[in-house]
Amino acid sequence: MAIKNDFAMQTMASRGEVITPSFSVIPDGYLALLNTAEGRKLAVVCTEKAAQATPWRGAEFAAVDGAKGVQFAVFPLNSNNAALTRRLVGWTAPTSCGVSGVSVAFSDWLGVVNSQLPVLFTRKQIKPVLVDFTPAESLALHRNFLEPMDAATWSVLSSGYKGEWSAVAAALKDEGDIVKALLYDYSGIGIDCSDRVDRSVEDLSDDEVQKKFGALDRDFKEAIDKSYLDAEFKLGDEVLTFEELSLHRMVLEYGQAIMFLQKLYKDYLSDTPWDRDFEVDLSNSGKALTPQEHYFLANELKRAAVKFDTLCVDAVTARPELEAHGSLHAAIAKAFDYRLSFTNCTLVFDDLAEVAKSFHHKVNFKLTKLLWFAALQTVAETEPALLTDLAERIGQPVPSREDLVPGHPVGMIFATNYDRLLADPDENGKDPLHIAAAVTHHLGTYESKLAALVNQYIRTL
Repeated sequence: MAIKNDFAMQTMASRGEVITPSFSVIPDGYLALLNTAEGRKLAVVCTEKAAQATPWRGAEFAAVDGAKGVQFAVFPLNSNNAALTRRLVGWTAPTSCGVSGVSVAFSDWLGVVNSQLPVLFTRKQIKPVLVDFTPAESLALHRNFLEPMDAATWSVLSSGYKGEWSAVAAALKDEGDIVKALLYDYSGIGIDCSDRVDRSVEDLSDDEVQKKFGALDRDFKEAIDKSYLDAEFKLGDEVLTFEELSLHRMVLEYGQAIMFLQKLYKDYLSDTPWDRDFEVDLSNSGKALTPQEHYFLANELKRAAVKFDTLCVDAVTARPELEAHGSLHAAIAKAFDYRLSFTNCTLVFDDLAEVAKSFHHKVNFKLTKLLWFAALQTVAETEPALLTDLAERIGQPVPSREDLVPGHPVGMIFATNYDRLLADPDENGKDPLHIAAAVTHHLGTYESKLAALVNQYIRTL
């Protein structure tokens, strides 16, 4: 039987305030988010057959009076129901970014469901990466990789945002984390190979480099020299060449990283049935790639049949190199058809539009701490006693609201100590100072702060 949407809406409204943008058609029924006396819930109105076939969890369906064969239930916002929502309402599931266009990524440390962040990207040629979550953050915050994904799902549903969005499990090193991210619907996988870069090679003498390189397989050595020496690589209006000693040095320095990426790509990403972004992450290596190193890395990964979508570097570390050879780095990424991805953008880039243009509008900006700054500003404005508790916890004076912005020395102290402020040292529970609860209680203020901060960076893109 066909259920009319007006009837479904009225049935849901009997249990709480329907968040109208979330009202969605599902097979043989409807779902929507509700604001209830017990908090936010998920309402489902469907046929009896659909109720029996769909494994919602946390409540039981009941017949709707006066409507034969119609079932209704109000469910908690748990991981099972988030996964079902992503399956049944396509626009609540993340999709890959690919190698074209501009994207902006956020790290969600509080899990505050909000309707504002997704809609900031309505009618913009920018794809939001609403989840950019790392194992380090998971460990520090005692949050698993499902929690930020589910929070993003509910935020998108509540906003009614039907544009595409992405979710990246970033800076992964452990194969178990890769498997979890694939199972949890993440649309992007970032592999951190920074600690596979052998920086001790930089301290070797020229003779030591040649001796170590000379011990490698003869056919491999000959192939490397033949590929790069006495050759010119034209990149746009510029030409790149290699010298023997520096080439051998970079083979020794980056060889393990390349083999590590090749193995993980082959084992987990080369033959998946879904389109997944693959990010090569060098942001923690502590050094900037020279144009030759950049080209060598990209070319060797291509020769190893590793298809990656973004190369992630630290904007702070890379800044001098980008200022000197930015156009060459952009040309390399364009030639091999991937995007550059930058961490610590708020510390380096004042105008994201200018940077995007210089990289042919093929770039990802990681605005990692921005949601946390919005939360801190909300606490400063609405919960001064809590702000005092935060300052005492990390041994700092109570900051002013004006201090809690990206780039400000005081603000950066509070931003970089997020783990001490949010994690419970006694492991008795998450968020012991109840920051998330305070921000959720003042959701309107938080969304306003969030919009102002995000628009500061994306308004010209």
